[in-house]
Amino acid sequence: MMNKIEPGYEYSYYRGQKCKHCNKVVPVFGLGHHVPKSTVDDPFTKRAVYFYKYGNDSDYFLNRFYNLYVERFKDDISFDLICVIPKHEKDTINQNMISLATTFGEKTHVPVDTNTIKRIRTTAAQHGIKTKEERILNIKDSLDVTRELTGKNILVFDNATTSGATTQVVFDLLKEHGANIVVFFCTTLGILATKQDFDLNPIFKAKASHILEKLHWPKVPKEARQQFKNQNETKQATKTEPA
Repeated sequence: MMNKIEPGYEYSYYRGQKCKHCNKVVPVFGLGHHVPKSTVDDPFTKRAVYFYKYGNDSDYFLNRFYNLYVERFKDDISFDLICVIPKHEKDTINQNMISLATTFGEKTHVPVDTNTIKRIRTTAAQHGIKTKEERILNIKDSLDVTRELTGKNILVFDNATTSGATTQVVFDLLKEHGANIVVFFCTTLGILATKQDFDLNPIFKAKASHILEKLHWPKVPKEARQQFKNQNETKQATKTEPA
């Protein structure tokens, strides 16, 4: 049953990256991390790729996203609309992502409109571009929002986010069209920023509103905080030593 949280499915990750334009947090929730094939043959990455390409394990991903919604968003933040980020080719959206978003919308009773975000020109694939700045330039003026969203809370599905360029551009567009809260659900997060992500262990019971308000980049690891504290204590001790 979809209402039951299956063992091992409840662990997720949160990447709250601040938008460079407006200093607002771009909230991204992911189910796991994308590990490049050249690094290691990662089972979760392979599973996510096969889902995106062929629709394999659709129930697995639906179940995990639904459990994430129940744990973090139900009775806390409600959504008015679900959207899907298009592929990099003009006027195309991955059919497996559409199916996932549609079924998720039926389970949560949230309307789905896959035409809200449109790709109006074809771009180069983002995974072939190195820096975030270059990726933002690559997709500049390639996306459009087709409806007014004043005061609405929007949930956006995407297969992956690595640099955060696409989520930032989509976030800005939805905000420009009046959206209130914008949240992204991604199957995978880029592994290079793993240390900046917040692990949402099921023991941590905070709801989404708390997560969006309190957890965001730059996240400073505990070891780095302790090192900084030690350095400051050393400096203070040096200052107070008699000449």
